[in-house]
Amino acid sequence: MNDDGQEVEDESFEWMANKILVGVETRQPPLDNFDEKIVFLSQVKHEIAEMKTSVDIGWLRVNVNPLIRELQMTIN
Repeated sequence: MNDDGQEVEDESFEWMANKILVGVETRQPPLDNFDEKIVFLSQVKHEIAEMKTSVDIGWLRVNVNPLIRELQMTIN
């Protein structure tokens, strides 16, 4: 820490970061990719909302409400 109480980076850290990051490029994806993903997730959310809340498999009735809730929370 310096006299002002701020943490000072170790010179060896800066040297190591510069050594490791040689040739590393950062790229920002185009906004269209984000728009496509948002549209896709909106479609999935709509499909989930239209699912039946219970399904009969032969003599067995399965309540899928917990699954639907989890899927909706994941997408939100």
